[in-house]
Amino acid sequence: MAERWTNGHSSSILCLNVSKDGLVVSGAEGGELTIWNEEGSRIEQTWLQKADDVTCVIFSPICPRRLYASHGETVSVLDIRCLKEPVECFHVNEEEINYLSVNETDGLLAVADDSGAIKIIDLESKKLSRCLSRHSNICTSAVFRPQRPQCLVSCGLDMK
Repeated sequence: MAERWTNGHSSSILCLNVSKDGLVVSGAEGGELTIWNEEGSRIEQTWLQKADDVTCVIFSPICPRRLYASHGETVSVLDIRCLKEPVECFHVNEEEINYLSVNETDGLLAVADDSGAIKIIDLESKKLSRCLSRHSNICTSAVFRPQRPQCLVSCGLDMK
């Protein structure tokens, strides 16, 4: 039976993700980010900087309290125990970010954007590792392949 979760957002929800521990995170227009428990009760809420729409949220595969959230051209790394300030911010994209993917070792972060580029961030050195410019239009998704932490699959509006 479907349930309606309420009192979490004041604007349209744009993305969702679920942690291994059963927590749900939702991102919305205006920089709104909400953490929910399994029963649908709001645990915490924050607004990310500059009121850019939260377009993608993803939990770390290794550290369940680490959350990556894209808003505008920025990726914020957050600790869900204290959402007030990001632990880290990456600003490597020049266009709005559409999708985030973390490899299974939590060592690389792929960031796909409207320019068609995929930026790969080395999370240990906290630096841009590579820029893949294979798409001639918006890159809508880029996902690391399971058991191949250096390999990813992407798709875009260029039909590639």
